[in-house]
Parts: sequence; structure tokens; C-alpha cells
Amino acid sequence: MSAVHEAELLELARGRLVIYPTETFYALGCLATVHSAVERIFSVKGRPKGKPLPLIISDWQMAERFLRLTNVEEALARKFWPGPLSIVVKVDQRVSPLAQDSGGRSAVRMSPHAIAAQLCREAGGPLVSSSANRSGRPPACRPEELDPELVRLSEALVITDSPWPGGGLPSTLVEIVGANSVRILRAGAIPMEEISAAGFEVVS
Repeated sequence: MSAVHEAELLELARGRLVIYPTETFYALGCLATVHSAVERIFSVKGRPKGKPLPLIISDWQMAERFLRLTNVEEALARKFWPGPLSIVVKVDQRVSPLAQDSGGRSAVRMSPHAIAAQLCREAGGPLVSSSANRSGRPPACRPEELDPELVRLSEALVITDSPWPGGGLPSTLVEIVGANSVRILRAGAIPMEEISAAGFEVVS
């Protein structure tokens, strides 16, 4: 990942925003443990404060450090991570409250995208992974599709290295609601049939 150097990772740790590719779309993010940076993303995107920001992690070591997975959540995650399945799970209190709901949970996925995963790993903590667009506007999957106003307002480090995002559907968002039951909160790249085939009951 030649576009990101040690000095830029230090800026990220100090609260700089970053626009980076994921397996679906470009994301606007920051270290989820830097509250002032998370707050700035809400401002830049015009996102309502009551809508927590989603996160990505890089690997299972990071999952152990920052997530508080139940046995069922871990079983589901191990079927689909890394991949475009976001699971609502309890997170460590180092994560900004703005990236958690009232129950201390965040929507988290382990990204399979090489750049996203490496950036997250080298940054040393979960990254906010909100789509790189103003609220209500379409997401981007090519560098030229990025909103120049968003780039200007965010003053973000922009990573345009390939592979670029694949586009298509966003990550599927789910929560565990029973001993082996999953509720789909947002349909997406992982279809309901795949979750059922993995041995989980999908409920409405």
C-alpha cells in the first residue's frame, strides 16, 4: 500500500480523516478510537447524530482486542469474515460513543479488501467505514466519482491505489436475535439464502 506512509498513519492516529477503497464502495473513515475525528465525519457527511457509524476491523487479532462477541456472533462471523457482512456487536469502550448505539454496539465487518485491511491493521484499531458521500448522495467506486466538495470539507488523505471498490450492493447488515437466529437489518451483498445455508435461521 504505497500511498500511505508512516507520517500519514501518524496523522490518522492524531485524528485525520481518510478516504479509502473497500470491497463495495469508497469509505470516509478515521480511527474509531479518536472521538473528535468520528465527530467530524458526522459534520462532513451531514449525518444525523443518532445513527452510529459502521466500522471495519482488519483481522481476528483485532476482533479479540476490540469486539465482545457472543458465541453465536463469532460463529456467524467465522462463516462470512472477511467479507461484506456487517454484524451488530458489542465493542470495546475505547471506540467513540458516536460509533456505538445506546447498548454499546456497532455494526462491524472484517473487510476482505487488501488496502482497507492493511490500512486498518497498520493504523492499529477499528476504522470508521461510512460511505464516502454526503448523506443522500450516491456512493463512489472510482476515484473520479468522489465528491470534490466532500474531499475538500474533510481534508482527508485520499487513497486512490487499486484495487478500486467492486461496487454492487453494500454490506448486508444483521443482528443476532436468538440462540441461532439472525435478523437482516439491511439487505446487501450477502443474500439471506447464504446465511440460511450456513445454518442460521433468518427471522423477520
